[in-house]
Amino acid sequence: MSVKVREKRSKLYLDIYQSGKRTWEALHLELTKDKTQDKEIRRLAEICRSKRETQLLTGAWNINDPIAGKISLIGYMEKYSKNYKNPNAVNCCIKYIKEFHSSSIQLIQVTPKWVDDFQNFLLKKDNLSRGSAAFYARILRSALKRAVSNEMILKNPADVVQKISAPEPEMLFLNVDEVKALAKTVIDEPYGAEVRRAFLFACYTGLRVSDLETLTWGKIDSNPMQIIKSQEKTKNPVCIPLNKTVQAIIVDGKSHTTDENVFNLSGHNRRTSYNYLKDWAKKAGLKKTIGWHTARRTFATMALENGADIYTVARLLGHTSISSVAKYAKVTDKLRMNAVNALPEIEIISFSPLPGKDIP
Repeated sequence: MSVKVREKRSKLYLDIYQSGKRTWEALHLELTKDKTQDKEIRRLAEICRSKRETQLLTGAWNINDPIAGKISLIGYMEKYSKNYKNPNAVNCCIKYIKEFHSSSIQLIQVTPKWVDDFQNFLLKKDNLSRGSAAFYARILRSALKRAVSNEMILKNPADVVQKISAPEPEMLFLNVDEVKALAKTVIDEPYGAEVRRAFLFACYTGLRVSDLETLTWGKIDSNPMQIIKSQEKTKNPVCIPLNKTVQAIIVDGKSHTTDENVFNLSGHNRRTSYNYLKDWAKKAGLKKTIGWHTARRTFATMALENGADIYTVARLLGHTSISSVAKYAKVTDKLRMNAVNALPEIEIISFSPLPGKDIP
């Protein structure tokens, strides 16, 4: 392998020969015929050649790129946020990194001790719960893992640091009586009535609010009546049969075009709909503060409690694995009771008391 500086029509290029192939890369440097200035331009070209050679060598020998690793941790995190599913969360993590350490620390300078000290810093923040501290620590770990895969650092320093243990979040869902109470409670305002209708529909289909907002009549088959669509969030296809309760929510005896929305939730932001849900639950006598995702959890728990297996529920929710559904299976008393009551009954012969022991 070789990397050399070549001149062509006063412009400088890199002549790269590697694995039997030759390529040219423009340096965007041009000679001026001024000896002093051209000397400086050739010096810059040599620096570029050296850096490019180093990058090619690190790739060929599977070692980290020392040039890329010298980026500041903050700079790297800012780039990482652009491809992260929740950029605002990364930006919050960056804010805490800046509080903990000066922004000058380089990516390659992050050590296991630094990661451990940062986690302890998060745990001591008065405005952060343990769950939030664990969340921001996970973001840092994920970013460092990406840096390893991009060959910017050799190892993830967080791998040898114990993770922050966080309590499992409360799984808020509604039982059947609470769903019935909501169904009996009417909202007179037109948009509120539509929010009510969509929420009850979600309790029996498990759809996210993003899917409710985009559900059209063209996505509903009539024979048998079922939803067939791709989820807005995951793009996974779902097929959800609609029972009589769900049909009664949407069937109005009118004809609808295929591109017409089933629910008219447009024209308002979601914050407005959350306010309607909150007031509706209070009016129905519920002591729980509900949101759109409460309906999805309610669907999962009701389905499991009424005999649906976890694999079927996962498919109805659009999950490709059961891990996301397993959390619902351990939060209801009815499921725990059903599991115990499902054990076979046997005849128990009275036990004799042990010698010297009195049974109270």
